[in-house]
Amino acid sequence: MANYYYLVPTLPSLRPDMDDYMSLEEFLALCRGHLTKKDYEILSHATLTGSDEVEGNAFMKAFSRFRSMVDSALIAERAAKLGLKDPCYENRGDREGRIQEAVKKAVRSDDPLMGEKLILNLYWGFLENNLGLGHYFDLTFLISYALRLQILSRLSSFTLDKGNAEFAKLFGQLKEEIFR
Repeated sequence: MANYYYLVPTLPSLRPDMDDYMSLEEFLALCRGHLTKKDYEILSHATLTGSDEVEGNAFMKAFSRFRSMVDSALIAERAAKLGLKDPCYENRGDREGRIQEAVKKAVRSDDPLMGEKLILNLYWGFLENNLGLGHYFDLTFLISYALRLQILSRLSSFTLDKGNAEFAKLFGQLKEEIFR
């Protein structure tokens, strides 16, 4: 596995409360000239939602497993909140206490935005805490960085103006359907 001793130190540190950060596209453009073709291909396919398609990378496999546990816990907790008893909603996969606790808190939150932020913070914590020793200048670090940029992008999309615009759009569509 290649090491990227010259690229990684040029990257700014990331925090979940940041407002100013490079976009994923800028990051990938920066990486394109520094990574091997195979590593760039893996990095460019690493996403928060579709990371299963990244094969041969242990970190992405671990993240996919983690994401799957979060998704299963979300399904079970949302079904329980709605009073759905069908066995298809049961969480039969692997479980971790921290995931179960965070998901329960997110689903039971009166504020859906706060619930979404709790889930994104759960992902952020995984990415920060599961790099492991020796992964400071390699593809694993860059994958984690790319995923954290995606989390920041998602978090920054939760603004009052964007929310009001989306509400107005949806409400307008609803009015159109009602008055047809």
